[in-house]
Amino acid sequence: MPRYGKIVVIKRNGTDGIVFPLTSTSCLFGRKRECDIRMRLPWVSNEHCKIEINENKEAVLTNLSTVNPTQLNGACFKQPVPLKHGDVLTIIDRSFRFEYPLQPTPKKRRSRSPKDETLQQVAEVELLHKQTSGAKSLDAS
Repeated sequence: MPRYGKIVVIKRNGTDGIVFPLTSTSCLFGRKRECDIRMRLPWVSNEHCKIEINENKEAVLTNLSTVNPTQLNGACFKQPVPLKHGDVLTIIDRSFRFEYPLQPTPKKRRSRSPKDETLQQVAEVELLHKQTSGAKSLDAS
């Protein structure tokens, strides 16, 4: 199952709470039973806001409430907004942090530059020359 990120509940004391992994391309917040993240507060709209993953795998936040608009990083917005890692969305007095999934860091391949290869070849030739000239001098004695 793909992971598109996660939603972290920010507790009232500022610490992290429950984590909701985003495993589908949409996440609906609201009071309705069908919401992915359900908030049973009377001021929360039945469908308050949603996060959708677009074709570029970017998360986009859309406000659905006209009475108590969703805030993003402390500001209201009217049009859908692309989310950045660490953005905080607030519904009434509840806050959530959006985080993109960690990308695996590619393993570094050690490649030699042409200069390094040339130096390596010169060193090998010099070593070979020393070994053969040393062998000749031993044979001559």
